[in-house]
Amino acid sequence: MMETSSEPRANPYLSGPTAPLFFKTAAPIVLLMLVSGLFTVVDAIFLGVYVGPRALAAVTLVFPLFMALNALATLVSSGMASILARRLGAGDHAGAQSAMQSATALAMLTALGLMAFYLAAGRLLIVWLSGGDAALAAMASTYIALLIFGSPLQFLISIQGDTLRSEGRPGTMALIGVLVTLANVGFNFVFIALWGWGVAGSAIGTLAAQALALVAVVVLRLSGRTPIRLWERTGKPLTEAWRRTLALGLPSSLSLIGISLSTASILVSVKVWFSADYDLMIAAYGIASRLLTFAFLPLMGLNFACQSIVGNNYGAAIYERSNRTLVVGLLTGLCYGLVVQSVFLLAAGPLAALFVDDAETIAASAHIVRIITAAYVVVAPVMVLAGYFQAIGKAVSAGMMSLGRTYFFNIPLIFLLPFMFGGQGIWMAAPSSDLAMLVLVAAVLWFHGRRTGARWGMFHREEAVV
Repeated sequence: MMETSSEPRANPYLSGPTAPLFFKTAAPIVLLMLVSGLFTVVDAIFLGVYVGPRALAAVTLVFPLFMALNALATLVSSGMASILARRLGAGDHAGAQSAMQSATALAMLTALGLMAFYLAAGRLLIVWLSGGDAALAAMASTYIALLIFGSPLQFLISIQGDTLRSEGRPGTMALIGVLVTLANVGFNFVFIALWGWGVAGSAIGTLAAQALALVAVVVLRLSGRTPIRLWERTGKPLTEAWRRTLALGLPSSLSLIGISLSTASILVSVKVWFSADYDLMIAAYGIASRLLTFAFLPLMGLNFACQSIVGNNYGAAIYERSNRTLVVGLLTGLCYGLVVQSVFLLAAGPLAALFVDDAETIAASAHIVRIITAAYVVVAPVMVLAGYFQAIGKAVSAGMMSLGRTYFFNIPLIFLLPFMFGGQGIWMAAPSSDLAMLVLVAAVLWFHGRRTGARWGMFHREEAVV
C-alpha cells in the first residue's frame, strides 16, 4: 500500500532563488492578463476596420458606464469572496454557501438598479456627451443598453469566478476566463465582420461568451465536484451577508470607479476643448485607451506575483526574502515601463493604424498615446509598491498609493491643465499625475519608515530563522 505523508506540503514561496520564483509565479498570470487585453485590442480593430472610426467613438463615449458596470460587479463578487473564503477555511460550509447565494441575490438587485438608472438618465447622458450627434448617440446607446440589460450575466460570472478562486480552483477559473475571451473574439468576428451587426455585434458577442461561460460553471456545479453547490437551502436569509459584502468589496471597486470617473472627466473636457473635432478626438482616445489597457494588464500580473510571494514571506517573518522580492518586482516593473514608453514613443503611429485607416484619427491617437505615456516608467514601480504594502497588511499606505493618482491628481488635473495648455492639457494630466505620485510615495515611505524603522520606508530589517 502506498504510504502517505502527514507532513504539510512545503510552502514554495518560502525557499529557493527569489528572481526565478518571481518570474515563474508571474508568467501564467501575465499570460492570462495578455489574453484578456488581447480581446480589448481585437474588438476595437474589428469595430475600426469593419464599421469605422465613429463606431470606436461611440463605444468610447459610454466607456464610463461600462467601467461602472464592472465596478459594481467587482463590488459584489470581491466582497463575497472574502467572506466565503474565511467561512470555508473555518469549515462553515453552510455559511459559505449562504455567502454565495446572498451575493447572487444582491447582484441581481444591483443589476435591476443599473437598468433603472439607464432608463431614467442613461439615454439623456449619452445624448449630452455625443454633443447632439444623433447617429453617434444611437450607436452608443445600442451598445451600452445591450450590456446593461444583459448585466445579470456579468454579475453571475464575476460571482462564480471568485467563488471558484476561493474554493481553491484558480486554474479552473483561469481556464474558463481564457475560453471566454477566445470565444468572445470568435463571436465578435462573426457578428461584426461577417454579419455586419456593428456595435451591437460587439455587445452581443460579449453576452454570448458570458452565457457560454455560465453554462460551463453550471455544469461544473451540478456535477458535484465543487464544495459550493449551484443552490441549496442554508437556513439563512438571502440578505444575511449584504452589508459585509458591500463593505469588503468597496476597496476593490474604487479603482474601477476611478477609471470610470477619469474617463468621464476626459470625455467632458474633450467636449469643451475639442468641440469642432469631437468625434475624431473621441475615436482617437478610444484607440489610445485600448493600447494603454493592453500595456497595463501585464503590470497587474507582476503586481499579483509580487504580492503572493511578499505576503507569504512577510507573514513568516522572513523579511530578507520579502525585501528581495520587492527589489525584483521594482526592477522588473521599471524595465517594463521603459520598454512600453519606448514602444509607444517610436511606434504609436503604426500601432494606431491597426485599428483604422483614417490618417487624422491615426495621427491624433499616436499623439495622445505619446503624451499619456511620457512618464510611464514611473507607473509600474508605484503599482508594485502599492501591492507590497497591501501584501504586508498596511491598508492605508496601499490605498494612498493605489488610489491617490486617480483621485488626488488625475481627475483634478484633467480639468485644470487645459486652462494653461489648451486641449493638450487633458492628455498632460496623466504624466503630470505620474510624476506627482513620486512626491506622494516619498511621503508615504517616510511616514512608514518613521513608524516601523523600515529602511527607506519599505525594507524591514528583522529576520527570523525558519
